Amino acid sequence: MSDTNVIDHLTAPDKFGNQARLGEAIGLTQSSVSGRRKANSLSHDHMRRLLAVGPQYGVVITPADFFPELSDNDAASQSKAA
Repeated sequence: MSDTNVIDHLTAPDKFGNQARLGEAIGLTQSSVSGRRKANSLSHDHMRRLLAVGPQYGVVITPADFFPELSDNDAASQSKAA
């Protein structure tokens, strides 16, 4: 399992850029996003919303953004297949 903080990942410059913008996208205040950061969690409803509204914010979101271990496993599977 990955140690990546999902909120840190989603607020990176190539994603939403900051907690306020991420919060706007999912309907939370910046302080609520900060609390989610401390817990390193997002609800499934928030994940679904980000998948839906990400393009409106110019952000490409995939399930791997929420579950980095999936992209790690996918990369390992692809290298084994090659």
